[in-house]
Parts: sequence; C-alpha cells; structure tokens
Amino acid sequence: MESNLRRGDKVWVEDKDSAWAAGEVLDSPGNKVHVETSTGKQVFVSSEKVFRRDPDEEDRNGVDDMTKLTYLHEAGVLYNLQRRYALNDIY
Repeated sequence: MESNLRRGDKVWVEDKDSAWAAGEVLDSPGNKVHVETSTGKQVFVSSEKVFRRDPDEEDRNGVDDMTKLTYLHEAGVLYNLQRRYALNDIY
C-alpha cells in the first residue's frame, strides 16, 4: 500500500483464518509495518500488504454504495458487506 503509515493508523492485514484482520499500526520501520490486530496478535508485514481502514468504520453500519467507501479495496469491501449482511440490509 504505502510506506507513510504512522503509529495509531487503523489498517487491515491479511489473516489466514478470516481473510482480513483489523489492526492498528505500532511502528513502520523501513518497508515493514508492525501491527497489532484486534485479537491482540502482533505481526510484521510488508507495507504492500497493509490497507488503510476508515477510522470510524466500526461506528457505521456500512454504506449502501461501495463507491462511498473512503478506501476501496478488497478488505474494505468485504467488511462493508459483512456489516450490511449482519443488519439484513444487503440490497
């Protein structure tokens, strides 16, 4: 993605169990990013495999039009679909 991630930035990282895990940047030395996931797991990943999250993403119940997503990538789209499905508001 980008190398200008800073401590505290909200991100998505790949996860073998759930496809994507929400996390927060702890540090970004060089082309690696140190992330703590929402489950408490700490990982080092390449900056190309980290995608930004909307800071208020968890407060919203998804958006009705995917083009309204601030960051349009696989992780954000899947999370939006999951939120809307949970509310039975997929259409």
